[in-house]
Amino acid sequence: MANFDYPADIVADALFRADEPTDGSSDFLAAVRRALVRANHDLASRHPWWWLRAYPPGVFNTAARITNLTITATTGGTSVAATLSAAPAGSVSITGRKILPSGQPWFARVTAHTGGATAVTLDSVPTSLAAGTATVIVQDEYQLAADLGLFVDGLWTEDGYFIELQPEERIRKDWGDLPSPSWPPSAFCRLDPRRIRLSHYPIAVKRVEFPYCTMPDDLDPTDGATTELTVPHAWRWLLSDGTLYFAYLMKSDKRAASAKQDYERGIEECVAYQRRVLMGIGSHPGQSVRSPFL
Repeated sequence: MANFDYPADIVADALFRADEPTDGSSDFLAAVRRALVRANHDLASRHPWWWLRAYPPGVFNTAARITNLTITATTGGTSVAATLSAAPAGSVSITGRKILPSGQPWFARVTAHTGGATAVTLDSVPTSLAAGTATVIVQDEYQLAADLGLFVDGLWTEDGYFIELQPEERIRKDWGDLPSPSWPPSAFCRLDPRRIRLSHYPIAVKRVEFPYCTMPDDLDPTDGATTELTVPHAWRWLLSDGTLYFAYLMKSDKRAASAKQDYERGIEECVAYQRRVLMGIGSHPGQSVRSPFL
């Protein structure tokens, strides 16, 4: 237990600190186990911790716009069946991409398409589209890694550009809903746990890298010998602090307020330590400590 190697060690420490027996007889055991699972996720979501960084970083390729096809939609409405003049090259599915009909102030999202086919289903078409209507097919939304938790910073393009993360409201307010082309995009936002939207759609295929921290799976609080904790040894006491706080909270114990203060203070200390880990211990970024031999 002293080394905090496994989840069960954290449970035992929290029980001990709560003045509960650690031999498995505590009526509080089940609550502490649940508290550990909750504390682990709470800690992971507080900050892009260095121990949760995925390696290699996440990466995706953008989709080039398609400009050589026309589209026909005989009716307007929702879930509209439409027909392309030819199947997109490479037999790729364009489900999720956006159709920009020439001369129209709106776009339609492709909700169904099979690679190699000309038939598409569009989410909403305000008016019918005459046969041979010129169109641009673009993709400004991308689904990223399944274990995506927090972005470390943002997106990095193959040309060395940085794309910053912004709230979805700013993307809509500053650049509007109608997609427009530009590379690199000015910003991007998160739409859901995995999907992002770029402020502008790319014209060509580009490689984009995104450093990120994983969202950890639930810990098995009974594990005392199988999977070692990913939190560095020097900071596992912080996970124990969080477990104790949430356990007190579940128990409606008045000690929860004091435990919360310890937990929050520990998080601040860990954030400060991470800055030193990533930047060194000089007083300014990139500045080294003066050698005692100089």
